[in-house]
Amino acid sequence: MKLFFENISAFEKVSRDNPLESSVEQALEIFENLPQDDGSSMGFVDSNNILIEFSKYNRFLWLVEIPIFEKNGSFQALCNKHQCKRVIRQLFKGTDPFLTCEFEFEGNL
Repeated sequence: MKLFFENISAFEKVSRDNPLESSVEQALEIFENLPQDDGSSMGFVDSNNILIEFSKYNRFLWLVEIPIFEKNGSFQALCNKHQCKRVIRQLFKGTDPFLTCEFEFEGNL
């Protein structure tokens, strides 16, 4: 599993265009250390080149998205921090990203 992230407060970034191989432990540590209020985000690219991204939605929830560029939108779900950690663990076990949350498709405006 490849990882990309941006921690705005710490000025740390791994580009989505050049993600790095990661272990589940590294991914969970990065997720835990992301600031809760500055627009930081992280995501993964699986072996099928499917992107799954996590970004802070509000004080309690994260937006989990799987962009579908051909359809000009993304599958989206709102998850709390505990649910996000569960999703990350599932991704590293090889679970189909579309089966990790109850996603709904949202088109871009």
